[in-house]
Amino acid sequence: MWLTLDDLQCSECGAFVHPLLESCPDCGTAHASRRDEAAAGPIGAVRLADAPETERMARNLTMRYTMKINVFGGSVAGATLGGAVGYLAEALPYRMVGDGVPITDQADLALRDGALVAQVRPSRVLLAEIPLPSILAAAPGHGSVVLYYAPGPNAPVAGPSGGATNGAGPLRLTVANRRGLFVARARDAHFEDFARWLGVLTAAAAEQRWTEIGLPSYLVELGLATPGAAVPSVAVGASASAGPATVPAVTSSSAIATSLQELERLRAAGLVAEDEYSAKRREILARL
Repeated sequence: MWLTLDDLQCSECGAFVHPLLESCPDCGTAHASRRDEAAAGPIGAVRLADAPETERMARNLTMRYTMKINVFGGSVAGATLGGAVGYLAEALPYRMVGDGVPITDQADLALRDGALVAQVRPSRVLLAEIPLPSILAAAPGHGSVVLYYAPGPNAPVAGPSGGATNGAGPLRLTVANRRGLFVARARDAHFEDFARWLGVLTAAAAEQRWTEIGLPSYLVELGLATPGAAVPSVAVGASASAGPATVPAVTSSSAIATSLQELERLRAAGLVAEDEYSAKRREILARL
């Protein structure tokens, strides 16, 4: 069965979750992995990105955002998903903090050459460069989105206070509304749209990547397998068995601990108010 938009969404927190993951990096909820199907061939991620309903969404978003930044013109008729996600990324200046990324109050986000590029403005100093196939999840929140991505050769190193590296698991980058900037484009719906459609674009890029280099090599790139680990060979149309034992699912307890650590860091960075912090902490602990 081809991949659908619902297949890319966490049933608990609504985050985009990579189709090959077995649990959501943001909340730890189990997720139906498409890893076995991917061993047999494409799962329909590129097909979803090119679907007529996705094209309609791309035209709508392109019209909405180009009108807001006063460059509306002939671009809408030929709108693409990549272009729409690019408009979403570039619509605002952001406040960012993450693994290897210090607290930065004036930052830009752009989609360039198949990667998300975060830079300090106006100096253009690079904060992070995240290839689309390496993105594991995008979790929208109140005026923010948290990106989870696999460390790569260009992964950020430890930075100043607020930008220490995670040390294990995926890296994180929080992209938030700048405090005090209350405009339509900075509302929660902006970050929800960005996470959802970035997820579709990411899934398509991931499918192209594992088709190009092979699924075992791609799983190693994501940190989901070790070099030489076996990936099940599944014939087209055959029923899928359990995934490879070398790639365990993230446990709920470890995911809860990670979520609490991330919440504390966001609080220290001033990205969540005290009432939001208390409510979110209760929500996380309720999963125990």
